[in-house]
Amino acid sequence: MVRSSKFEIHFVGDLCILNPKGLLDAQSGADLRHSIGTILAEKPRDILIDCQGIDFMDSSGFGALVSVLKRVREQGKQLFLCGLNSQVRIVLELTGTERVFSIFPDSEACVAFLTPDPSDA
Repeated sequence: MVRSSKFEIHFVGDLCILNPKGLLDAQSGADLRHSIGTILAEKPRDILIDCQGIDFMDSSGFGALVSVLKRVREQGKQLFLCGLNSQVRIVLELTGTERVFSIFPDSEACVAFLTPDPSDA
């Protein structure tokens, strides 16, 4: 089981949800990359980063998001974001990466998206 003192990590089915808090900068970005690397090494799975606890993201934090997106996709899995505040959303929009990330309003919407509809069975 992956543990981090920097942010909460929990699972809903096969989806791993990370909840970073405060500033997403070089240090916390390195922690994020390390934790996601550990998660993927244990068992490749889809990952959701719930950004609602992020107060501010600098360029190093943005670089960490792009880095983990690439790493997750290399494993054939998906990286989702949710709970973006206006500052994080503006960074993604200014860099054109809001089209690259799969973004949901909240974690419940992402889980619902990933949950198979029983009527399709």
